[in-house]
Amino acid sequence: MRRSRSLVLFILLFLVLVAAGSVLLRFVPLLGPKGNPAEIKYNQIRLEIINASGIDKQGKRAMVYLRELGFDVYDFRTGKKEIENTIIVDRVDKDMRNAKTTAEALTKRKKIIAFLPWYRKLIPAISCEIDSTLYLEATVMLGKDYQQFIPKTLMVF
Repeated sequence: MRRSRSLVLFILLFLVLVAAGSVLLRFVPLLGPKGNPAEIKYNQIRLEIINASGIDKQGKRAMVYLRELGFDVYDFRTGKKEIENTIIVDRVDKDMRNAKTTAEALTKRKKIIAFLPWYRKLIPAISCEIDSTLYLEATVMLGKDYQQFIPKTLMVF
């Protein structure tokens, strides 16, 4: 009798612990599975392109290329001054997810030594300047290094 009572108590205690663990896993985020932040798709990002490379028609080439990738390119224009490096400016997100997604789309791998399989990632710089009045998610400012990010084979007239 005593043995069956302790067995029943042990089973009840085990079931209570399992139920408590299940509740903790479901409602306490530290113990539960972590979800990944929603991935941004290219067609969700509205871009403006500023050609600050000093070379004509590069803004239009970038617009055609980014539209081929799936971005919603609003417009392109020529910058007031030339810059050396391409910069992507996020306009709405402090975490710069739009700029990071755009930079990843423009990222290329360049061989360091032609005959060896070593690569260096070429990534444009990103920054954040929140301005919700522009109705854009990001601005791509093409610098003099635009050839590293926009294909040379793209023909624009």
